[in-house]
Amino acid sequence: MENTVGKADREFIWSVMSEFFVDSEIDYDFEAARIRRFPAHVLKDIFFREVAPVCGPNLLTPIPPIWMGFDTHKVVREIRSLLSNKEKSWLRRIGYEADVLYYRYLLAGVWREVEHALKRDCAGQARPG
Repeated sequence: MENTVGKADREFIWSVMSEFFVDSEIDYDFEAARIRRFPAHVLKDIFFREVAPVCGPNLLTPIPPIWMGFDTHKVVREIRSLLSNKEKSWLRRIGYEADVLYYRYLLAGVWREVEHALKRDCAGQARPG
């Protein structure tokens, strides 16, 4: 299935998803509600293939430097650079795919939290009422 998320929406998703990588309490339900209009399979792909390689290292360090939130402009710049650089050579593509596999393994638990929040929100359970 073709990914039909436009540039502005994709950058919005990057910004929202970067919040899942901060070293503080995360309101998964709130953040999931902001992106639930997009297909879950597209969100999962963006999470692991675009956001995790840029923001994931924050969660994998002993003392994460970013705990209040990522700078949206910096996240967008870094993800654009990542996606551009992987197209420059086959060696970079191999390195990129290896990184994606690494983050799929190490950050599977974070994605499960996001996925559960998306499902709760779709079921109307995320909002108090």
